[in-house]
Amino acid sequence: MDVFEALYTTRAMRRVSENPIPEDVLRQMVDAGIRAPSGSNRQGWKFILVTDQEIRNQLGDLYRAAWDFYVKEFYGGTSDLGASNVIDDEKAEQVIRITKSAAWLSENFHKVPAMFVVLSRNDPTGSSIFPAIWSLMLAGRAHGVGTCLTTVLGMFKPEKAFEILNIPSDKGWKIDAVVTAGYPLGKWGVAKRTPVDEVTYLNTWGNKTNWNLEEPLWNY
Repeated sequence: MDVFEALYTTRAMRRVSENPIPEDVLRQMVDAGIRAPSGSNRQGWKFILVTDQEIRNQLGDLYRAAWDFYVKEFYGGTSDLGASNVIDDEKAEQVIRITKSAAWLSENFHKVPAMFVVLSRNDPTGSSIFPAIWSLMLAGRAHGVGTCLTTVLGMFKPEKAFEILNIPSDKGWKIDAVVTAGYPLGKWGVAKRTPVDEVTYLNTWGNKTNWNLEEPLWNY
């Protein structure tokens, strides 16, 4: 796969089938992840690949509890995650689509065929672990595997997740993300974004680039 196709089309794929992913694909995803840059080459990371159904069931129950807490605490329990407060109709529709997709993942978390629980220590900014996570996700894309980076377990239910996964609680590890993986039910595509010129300045704040990029520089 062309590297730009992977970069432009790798997006959050929450809705995936229950079909298992071959072990050699999962293995290469992690192998690609650990080739990412690591501060001082410390490699302060661990990856727990979860495919066992019983463990997925337990994590699914925990994820739903964490998601419900997140929605209640940050959005007052509203099912549209604040879409009703967005004035722009197009953006409101986008929020609703994402909300439905996120709700699907919450309801079906235990059915996702594989998930990577990614941990780090001595990496307070995430500058070492998140490049590794992104490389793992790009490797999945190369094999046609859809992934989604989620953080709610590490944010809201870390102690119980540690218990389920037998992670030592006294070694400084923290869950940075859980990356779900499966063959997508949707289609790959280039995500719609605010044009480059509207988010990029040249040399100093406010100095526009005038690149006039209204469309992505790569497309099918």
